[in-house]
Amino acid sequence: MKKVLVYILAGLIFGSCSTRRIIVKELMKDPLVSHVLKDPKFEAQILYTHVDLKDSTFTSFPLRLSEQYFYPASMVKMPIAFLTLHNVNALKSQGHNVSIDDDILQYAFRTEQSDALIDTTTVSGKPNIRRYVEKIFNVSDNNAFNRLYEFLGPDYINRTLHDELNIFTTTAICHRVGVTGYTPTDNKYTTRLEMYNGGQMTMQRTPTEASKVWSHIVPGALKGRGYLNSLDSLVNKPLDFTQKNYYSVRDMETTLQRVLFADKFDPKQRFNLTKDDYIFLKNCLSKTPDTYSYYDRYKEFYPTYVKFLYYGSEEIATINPDLTIYNKVGNAYGYLIDCAYFENKKLGIGFFLTAVIHVNKDGIYNDGKYEYDEVGYPYLKRLGQIIYDHEVKMARKKK
Repeated sequence: MKKVLVYILAGLIFGSCSTRRIIVKELMKDPLVSHVLKDPKFEAQILYTHVDLKDSTFTSFPLRLSEQYFYPASMVKMPIAFLTLHNVNALKSQGHNVSIDDDILQYAFRTEQSDALIDTTTVSGKPNIRRYVEKIFNVSDNNAFNRLYEFLGPDYINRTLHDELNIFTTTAICHRVGVTGYTPTDNKYTTRLEMYNGGQMTMQRTPTEASKVWSHIVPGALKGRGYLNSLDSLVNKPLDFTQKNYYSVRDMETTLQRVLFADKFDPKQRFNLTKDDYIFLKNCLSKTPDTYSYYDRYKEFYPTYVKFLYYGSEEIATINPDLTIYNKVGNAYGYLIDCAYFENKKLGIGFFLTAVIHVNKDGIYNDGKYEYDEVGYPYLKRLGQIIYDHEVKMARKKK
């Protein structure tokens, strides 16, 4: 145990030593959290950042952050949602009379692509950007992400987030999610699109091709001991993630911070968002599925469906009325990820918590055998509750 504590403390490189000791001690008291942190196979990463709400000072406590590859799953949807609103505002400044409420129609021009012309949850019966963004945070909708990926294109996504806004460091978003039949080359291409307001076209764009196949250069992207291929046949070699999306824990946190604490960043490193955009995104990040008007279409998604930290996977959970969680989650290939901001205004509490865990005991991918319910969700639930309880104790001591 002593060696484990020394190893964990080595990962906490910011904040006071006394706070580090308290956090580690509280984490290691919990049998499940302790078990996960002691076993490297879980690839656990934690980034906890306390926020002093008086002056918005950030104090970070990284725990076991790694430069090794992990699959980010649906976490990549968060920056795409933010960047889409950024892009709409850029288009407006270029003279395009567009809005996130315009109908947006997308037409396939390659065999692997598909049209997007209908959305039965909108008033017009056609897709729009507002509903795509809502669905990304509300129910982590794959199609919504894929359509916004096609709206932006991989060149714009990666160049803007890397070079212009300096939000991404090692991150690369290079493919659609939840769909098959797309090669790395296929993911270079967008669809043809048209936007309409009241039947009047506000913008049209021909299909685009990215200048290159975007990819990450993160080590450790060969994972596991085997995988099931498209024919459900076992391939006895590691699954190659070198051309999959990657999104680092630090990049996740700073992406979320730029929406919730935009004033903390240089104007050149902020998303180009209006006051209404910020309000909209904060609502999307914090609202639960049952609060949306189209919830009857998504009854399978319970109120705490995408709140892994603190609530885990409980379908019937007692929601803490004083706690608001702004977050995005990911879940695929045995990886569970949650990037969240916890807020309790009554106690003056604010903190970011981002966590990754990998649960794939047999080392085989695509076999559907992942220990999400046995280990993954319970671990994230306990982790969120422990850190939140720590913040509550500190807040009450100050009072």
